[in-house]
Amino acid sequence: MKLKQLPEDFVVKEIADIKLNEAGKYACFILRKKNWTTTNAIEKIADFLGKNPRAFNNSGMKDKNAVTEQYVSAYELKKEDIQRVKIKDIKLKFIGFIEKPLGLASHTANSFEILARDLEKPLARIKYFSNYYDEQRFGGIRHNMAAVGKQIIKGRFEDAMKAYLLYPFKGETEEHKKFRKEMEANWRKLKAGMAPGYLIEKKAVAWLERNPGDYIGAFAALPKQVSTLFIHAYQSKLFNEILAAYIKENCEYFEINHCFGKIPMCIQNVKLQIPLIGYDYAGFKVDKAIKKYADAVLEKEFIKPEMFHIKQIPYMESRTVMRDASAEVQGLMFSKDERDELNNGRKKQKAVFVLKKGCFGTIAMKAMEH
Repeated sequence: MKLKQLPEDFVVKEIADIKLNEAGKYACFILRKKNWTTTNAIEKIADFLGKNPRAFNNSGMKDKNAVTEQYVSAYELKKEDIQRVKIKDIKLKFIGFIEKPLGLASHTANSFEILARDLEKPLARIKYFSNYYDEQRFGGIRHNMAAVGKQIIKGRFEDAMKAYLLYPFKGETEEHKKFRKEMEANWRKLKAGMAPGYLIEKKAVAWLERNPGDYIGAFAALPKQVSTLFIHAYQSKLFNEILAAYIKENCEYFEINHCFGKIPMCIQNVKLQIPLIGYDYAGFKVDKAIKKYADAVLEKEFIKPEMFHIKQIPYMESRTVMRDASAEVQGLMFSKDERDELNNGRKKQKAVFVLKKGCFGTIAMKAMEH
């Protein structure tokens, strides 16, 4: 199965219940985008309007290689400001005003319309799937976010910055590969001009040009939503490993492809919660059926929960959160499978469904392929 061969193959829209007013401190709008990360899209909108990107808040982070709709709030922005934004592959729809900015996960769910290509057989109907984090959480094509996060919680900020800026990944553009190789060759003598202007990495490089060796400051120079994602990505990787270990020993499963290799998929409802381990994990009540797997993963990684206290950049630190081991697929509908014009001799089929916020449509689709 191939997903996202075209951005239009993958459409995701946030579902939210936001109380809107006719006036307020924050304008609220729907951001529809294609071929943009959420962070880069907001940076571009802010630049177009002459505003600080920190004036904008969004509920979730949405895929780049997709057509996505999400809610965004902006401090002291007018309806007319939103309506005059003209940027390729970005559309804004003003919906009203709110008194407080949107917070992370202000939405309740996401609706998906996903066209699966290169199919050998029709998709299978499922009700539940193992609630893994997918490659979007780890950086997409460049799935290095968890590696960066691990070095940060160990206090190795130079190694963390190297993991962020260097070491090209397969699938990156030649421009990006060249940039990363040039960075490696000129480490400790970085210039902002080395980085393509549209990359968020340029903020860290510009800081290091002015402040050589200050890797903590370079991370702090990144947008908060980016820098905190490093830690969340590492927590998510640990979560995936705990869940996979439990499923292998306790469930019937088949394997699916993942950016870190094959992982076990169970389509039964596993009525347990798995910890996203943070600094308060030691005092957290975790089901005995899960705790032994969580403790084993921590031991394998040489990690202690208190390391998620990050004194150098306090807003990066992260507490423990519990996440369901299984996710429910709501309102699942399929189109008829038909000839795939992009993959000779194969089929394509669309799936439409709703997932609670934080659950990954790509993982649901991989579960439907069995």
